Amino acid sequence: MKVAFIVPSLEDSGLTRIPFLLAQNLLKDCFVKIFYFKDAKSRNFKFNVEVPTKKISLVKFDDELNEFDVIHSHGMKPDCYTWLNMARIRGKKITTVHGFRHEELMYSYGMPLSVIYNALWNFVSSKFDRLVFTVGVQQNYYRKIGLKDGELIYNGVPRISVNSVQTIKSSNMTNISTLSNLGARKGIDQILKVLALNEQYHLTLIGGSNIQYIQNLQFLASKLDVGQRCYFLGFVDNPWEIILESDVFIFPSRSEGFGIALVEAASLGIPIICSDIPTFREMFDDNEVTFFKLDDIDDLNNKILMLDEIKDKVSRAKLKAEKLFSLESMCYNYYQEYKKLIDAN
Repeated sequence: MKVAFIVPSLEDSGLTRIPFLLAQNLLKDCFVKIFYFKDAKSRNFKFNVEVPTKKISLVKFDDELNEFDVIHSHGMKPDCYTWLNMARIRGKKITTVHGFRHEELMYSYGMPLSVIYNALWNFVSSKFDRLVFTVGVQQNYYRKIGLKDGELIYNGVPRISVNSVQTIKSSNMTNISTLSNLGARKGIDQILKVLALNEQYHLTLIGGSNIQYIQNLQFLASKLDVGQRCYFLGFVDNPWEIILESDVFIFPSRSEGFGIALVEAASLGIPIICSDIPTFREMFDDNEVTFFKLDDIDDLNNKILMLDEIKDKVSRAKLKAEKLFSLESMCYNYYQEYKKLIDAN
C-alpha cells in the first residue's frame, strides 16, 4: 500500500503531529511520503520525522501523487488542494477533521471571513471518499449540519520518554503548568487571571509560535501584576521534563477537536484541571480529571484549591490514556480504514 500525506507545513503542531506520527509508524507496512506547502519557521519548530518529504505548490499539481493508493489530507489548504485536483488524482481521498472549524476560523480570522472559509471547507470536505473525526461530539455536530457521515478514530500519542526532570519549582508555591501553541482559542488568559486571586500560584507556560499573542499574554500578566510569577519558556525540546515537576497541569481551551497535550499529561500521571467543554468530557470523566467552568475564574481557583482530591484521580486518567488513546490503536484503525477504501473498488 502506498499512502501520501498532505499537510500545511513541516512545523510541529496539533494538526500536523498526527499525520507525522501516522506516517512514521506506517513505514514498516506501507510506502509513505509527506507532501507539504511550507517549511518550518526554524529547526526548533520542525517535527523530526524519518519519512520522505516533498514540497509542493498550491497552484501546480504534483504528478507523483498519482503513484499513491491513498491521499490523506490534513487541514484547509491540503483539503482545497486535493479537491482542486480530484479529477487528476487516481487514489482514494481521505481527510481528517481535526477540530470544530467554525470556532477555529473565528479565532483566526473573525467575522465574516470565518463564515465564508467554513462554508468552503465543509463543501470541499463533502467531496472526499472518506471523512475521519477525532471525537464523537465532533462527528455528531457535522452530521447535524449536513456533512457526510464519516468514521470516528481517536488520536493516539506515543509513550513519552522522560530521561531527567528539570527543576524550576518554587518552594511553598502551587506550581501550575500549561502547554499549547498559546493562541486565543487556548484560553491561557484564564490562568493569568486566576494568578491574581492567589499569590501562592506560580505559572510555567511552554510552547507558542504566535509572537503577537504571547506579547498580549505578557502584557496581561503585567497589567494583573502577576508577571513575576509567570515563566514564558517558548519552545522546549522535551517539555514534560519540566511539567512533571509541577503540582497541576491546566488545559483551559475554549474549543478543541482533541486534546493531545491532555492525553500526554494523563499518560505521565500528572494531576489535571481542564475546561468543561464537550471534547474533554468525551475524553475523560470526573473520576479521571477535574473540570472547571469556562471563563469562571472563581471556579478555576476553587478547583486548584482541591489539589489533594485531584491527585487521587491520576491513576485512572493514566489508565484511560493508555487504553483508549494509544498510538498503536490509532495507526491500526487508520490502516484498516485505508484497506477498506482500497478494497471497495
